[in-house]
Amino acid sequence: MSYTSFMEIKCLAFDVDGTLTNDDKKIDDRTLHSIQLAMKQGIQIVICTGRNLKGCEFIYKKLNLESGNHYLSMINGQQIYSFQSKKTYHDSVFNKEDCFKIEQVAKKYHCLARFTCDNDAYFYGSLSNYIREIKRWMKRRNKKGSMVKGTKFNYHRIPFKNYEFDFPINKIVFFHNPDFFSIHLKDIQNDLNDCECMLVSDYWMEIMPKGVNKAHSLKKICELNGYTMENVMAFGDAQNDIKMLQEAGIGVAMGNALPEVKQIADIITDSNNDNGIGKVIDDIVLGNLVDETKDFV
Repeated sequence: MSYTSFMEIKCLAFDVDGTLTNDDKKIDDRTLHSIQLAMKQGIQIVICTGRNLKGCEFIYKKLNLESGNHYLSMINGQQIYSFQSKKTYHDSVFNKEDCFKIEQVAKKYHCLARFTCDNDAYFYGSLSNYIREIKRWMKRRNKKGSMVKGTKFNYHRIPFKNYEFDFPINKIVFFHNPDFFSIHLKDIQNDLNDCECMLVSDYWMEIMPKGVNKAHSLKKICELNGYTMENVMAFGDAQNDIKMLQEAGIGVAMGNALPEVKQIADIITDSNNDNGIGKVIDDIVLGNLVDETKDFV
């Protein structure tokens, strides 16, 4: 594949955890420098993440996105926020009937489920699963690879029976151990085939309404700004990044990405700990095009 065939890059889209941030949940200084140079050339930045607004704050402030025409695509594309217009755009959410169905699947596989509505998180599962996950959560908070930095929720535990949510739910997360998901992921995806079910880490699966994904939100941002997905370079590492990488003009998988993400990517770069993003930006956006046969790993 020759990258001379791609149109001009007008937008850089970044997943956060495992992509834009390293394992310490920081943006590498070299990566930051490359992104800032791209921004000076007028390239638009979009943060595409499963996080909510509060969880993105430490990222957009570090990049100074509030000063320009940049965007957040949050909750896997369910919400889009424009820093320039200060507008928020919303996609589909889960209703009461959707939640009932997903509760039954959580029971079937003995998963702890987290139903989120803005800044409220409702844990649905057996008491033993709830205690198990809270213990693991606390251990992960200060360890490398934690996905909780910057995330602020009001936590609630709800009864492990049919629970009626009388308000819309943005996103649902299933928690279990890595061995469980290596065995049962496909089964859960089949049971919830009318949803978007994506493995984000080895212990964490995210569930969204059908059609709500990062690619769909990026298309909306393209339309708002007068360019197409061919003008987008997107970076990711997990299953919730696959459609975004597939539909972008250039899809870049991190060196630490899941195998299925690398398989569909146009480029495989270095890991999130080794300036993988900065190297691609330097070679393709800011400098000479890379050799079409070259991986950065």
